[in-house]
Amino acid sequence: MALSVSYGERYGWTVVQVAGEVDISGVSALRERLQRLVTEGCLRMVVDISRVDFCDSTGFAVLVATRRMLSSRGGRLRLVLPGPETHTRKILQLFGIQRIFEVHDSVDDALADLRAAVLAEPAPAVATAADAADAVPRPREGTKAVAD
Repeated sequence: MALSVSYGERYGWTVVQVAGEVDISGVSALRERLQRLVTEGCLRMVVDISRVDFCDSTGFAVLVATRRMLSSRGGRLRLVLPGPETHTRKILQLFGIQRIFEVHDSVDDALADLRAAVLAEPAPAVATAADAADAVPRPREGTKAVAD
């Protein structure tokens, strides 16, 4: 399966969704997308690799490099892993992924503390229906990078 990368925004964090195979043939699309997001100012990122069927050492290296790039700018990276019984997760655990990254089982888990903080804030007085629509976190439309 070809690699696809898309992104959006939730609670002020950029959520990058990766699907397919992250290997030497498609890793450049992932690297370019993640680097571009960071250089454009994204400092808080959740990378969801729960739909990745395969990830080799080149994919792991891109994730580590992205984490370092974010850390050097005062940013954070949270990682959503595939299910516990998947081959991909087992391989990533051999790489020591849980010692390097803040890992979660879902995007909702990764953003739970942020969601709780948003819900705990008192609601501001809303003057118009347009203001009310802006008060709700909405996904940011993103582009899709696909490796051939």
